[in-house]
Amino acid sequence: MLDLKQLKYFIVCAETGSVSEAAKLLYTTQPSVSKAIKALEEEMGIVLFERMPRGIALTAKGREAYRYACRIINDSRILEEMSHGNMAKYLRISLNPSSWFTNQFVEFYKENYDKDYHFEIYTAGVRTVMERVRDYLSDIGFVYVMEQQKKEFQYELAKNKLVFTVMQESTATFYPGKLNTLYQEAADREKAHNVNMEEMKNFRFIQNFRDEFLELGEKEKRSVFSWENLNVSIITNSDYIMEKMLKETGLCNISGSYLSNDKKAANKGIPLEFKKNKVVFGYIRRKNDDTDELMEELLGFLREKLKLENGS
Repeated sequence: MLDLKQLKYFIVCAETGSVSEAAKLLYTTQPSVSKAIKALEEEMGIVLFERMPRGIALTAKGREAYRYACRIINDSRILEEMSHGNMAKYLRISLNPSSWFTNQFVEFYKENYDKDYHFEIYTAGVRTVMERVRDYLSDIGFVYVMEQQKKEFQYELAKNKLVFTVMQESTATFYPGKLNTLYQEAADREKAHNVNMEEMKNFRFIQNFRDEFLELGEKEKRSVFSWENLNVSIITNSDYIMEKMLKETGLCNISGSYLSNDKKAANKGIPLEFKKNKVVFGYIRRKNDDTDELMEELLGFLREKLKLENGS
């Protein structure tokens, strides 16, 4: 019979890629972790990890086992809360870094403060958000996807038994930092010209994440946006750092055209000139999973905010 402690050790080993690091996080010894993993492998009759020169890596069977282990640990935590009569509404969210979402979430929480809702929020790139929802580490994932990524994105969704619901579509926009030569032009939209790929090669960028799904052939690259040959100097998951750098340097950013009021105040932005220049915002869920009351409440709140911003 599988032991929950062994599964917890297995999950931490999988996420750290190191038995010694897992032992530190679990406040135990390396031999204890190794023993638990060996016992789990013998119990299941499969090899969960490959031993690498530096650390460990999940085998194909190990990756499959990891998904189920995450679900079992999550369900056991819910059952424990039920047994203690402590079933407060709880929602786990993964998302691409977004100051717009941050502002909406803070407002939602303030409006519902008396309801004692509980949340777990994790920021990451699109692929990681998908994996966390797939592996039952998050209940819902909010992502921004470029229009030209649609084919690759839909393939990944289908492969991982996930579904994506579109909430908003906007134009991919170039945001020059305050010390950038195009900043004043961006401030006066009547004089601003659309920015093309050749022009962007002259600038340095700060981005939340690179375009993870962009794997295009040379023919396709001529007509759509590509990170290739662009100088991404800083990658961060902090919107505070993003906004601070745009206000005080010449770095540029590419993102959707609807942003937080703080970012809009600092930077009006210039539309990008290339085919398929839309950015889609929406949420990822596991296929056939039901939405609970708290999730529906949050989604309804976000939809209303988007309607107000669109003037509808």
